[in-house]
Amino acid sequence: MSNTSEFPHQRQVYLCRALRQSGDTKKRPVVVVSIDIRNQHSSSVLVVPFSSDLTEAESNPSRTVVAAGEGGLEVNSVAMCDVMTNVEKRYLERGPYGAITPESLARIQQAIQVAIGIF
Repeated sequence: MSNTSEFPHQRQVYLCRALRQSGDTKKRPVVVVSIDIRNQHSSSVLVVPFSSDLTEAESNPSRTVVAAGEGGLEVNSVAMCDVMTNVEKRYLERGPYGAITPESLARIQQAIQVAIGIF
């Protein structure tokens, strides 16, 4: 993020440093899920990481598939909504690569609700 007047927007996809608090050891694409007013005024954003292992979505209602091409994703990817986390903006190393569709964001928001017990 080169321009300090810019900030990550909801639905944008970035490459993020390893999310060590969730036990991750590699950089992953993440989608920003926090609202823009928060993103503009906070030093952090809420993100959902992606995985290319599609089997992770088969029986887990808190995970949903986002199609290749959306948000610059190179392959079909699983949004791991049960691993939503807060990250400092400086951990967003590259991007934005693009934005996911409003429909995909709605599916992710529903999966987050399942993950936290709001049905």
